[in-house]
Amino acid sequence: MRAVDPANVAMDDIELEAAAFESYDASPGLLGVNLDRFSKVVKMANKTDLVQLWFDTSTFKLVVYIDGLEFTMACLDPQTIRSEPTLPELDLPAGVTISREALNRGIKAADMVSDHIGIEMVEDEGRLSIDAEGDTDNVRLDLQDDDLQSVTLADARSVFSLDYLKDLVRTMPRGVDVSLRFGSDFPLIMDYEIADGDGHVTRMLAPRIQTD
Repeated sequence: MRAVDPANVAMDDIELEAAAFESYDASPGLLGVNLDRFSKVVKMANKTDLVQLWFDTSTFKLVVYIDGLEFTMACLDPQTIRSEPTLPELDLPAGVTISREALNRGIKAADMVSDHIGIEMVEDEGRLSIDAEGDTDNVRLDLQDDDLQSVTLADARSVFSLDYLKDLVRTMPRGVDVSLRFGSDFPLIMDYEIADGDGHVTRMLAPRIQTD
């Protein structure tokens, strides 16, 4: 599943292996789905409910079944949807894996002073920082040593929309480790696993280009 927001600021790319499902039987194909409608239907499920999906080839509709509730949803012609985005090939020098909780802590701190957030790596200090500058107040969270895993050190700094990053991190599972890749004024690439390792999510966030 792949989607990009209308402003081309953020993109999600999600892959699920067959083992991520209770049962899986499918042939190759491409479906277009209205995300708002689909999300509302799936939210009818409790956390322990199984959600069954199948495509009715006679009506060309997606059928969603949740604990006695059956919802039939008209699909969209993929050709009428904006062209599927592709993940760009980026040479991002800085890389690190941190916990979702550490990343979220920096976001909460930044949210107190600004609507933008900076992510910086300083190679000589082996430091990853999350910071924000407001009209009157500043904040910086330094992460080192035990906070960081799989570090690729490089001098790099980019600034991002805090609202977008909050939404992306808010929907990450608690306790997950997140791989961050970034450069100077380059997009931030975030990778993490779901479904006990049978699913992979790549999220990309474009930078806010600062001018002097």
